[in-house]
Amino acid sequence: MLPRFVTAFLKSSGEAGVVVMEHAGAHRVIVVDRAALSEMANPPRADETRLQQSLGAICEIATSKILSDEGSPHSRLSVSASDVTAWKLERSRLH
Repeated sequence: MLPRFVTAFLKSSGEAGVVVMEHAGAHRVIVVDRAALSEMANPPRADETRLQQSLGAICEIATSKILSDEGSPHSRLSVSASDVTAWKLERSRLH
């Protein structure tokens, strides 16, 4: 079964977004750093709106990380700007 989106929000500090997904009966916390949010689209922004607009892409990246993660099912994962760049390159190859 694939991971399922639960919720997302921007930390009050504005330094990162947090996405919660459920997989195999456990909630997984994915921390999306500020640079990753800025990398999502133009103009670069790292705010609540960008997080909400980018949820589809963030969930795709997080799903691949969850499925390939061999750590604890409760460990945190992170999405960085390099993850977003790799995702964009993969998407451009597929289309």
